[in-house]
Amino acid sequence: STFLEQACDRTGGVFLAPPQPTQMEGGFTEVLVTVFLPPVSARKKLNLMALNKVDFRARCFETGESVDIANVCNQCLSIFKTCPKEFCLTCGAKVSKRAKRRILE
Repeated sequence: STFLEQACDRTGGVFLAPPQPTQMEGGFTEVLVTVFLPPVSARKKLNLMALNKVDFRARCFETGESVDIANVCNQCLSIFKTCPKEFCLTCGAKVSKRAKRRILE
């Protein structure tokens, strides 16, 4: 998930997403032991996959798309690419006409 990727980048952790499901079947234990078991000092010497670029933009709760400018629910702080019409899709809070007008201006 994008959130885990961002958290790993910020904390200096290891994010590993197997590119193919077949890697999970045979070598799962080997990956866990060689990547996640060694202490941080030893991980620096291992040849681990590195993240080149992590996208820290917010993601829309409805579509999952990255957004530069978004609408935010004032109750649950959910992020939306477009303003919900009647209520927040996450918490169900009613969207007032005043809030819609303020977002559009």
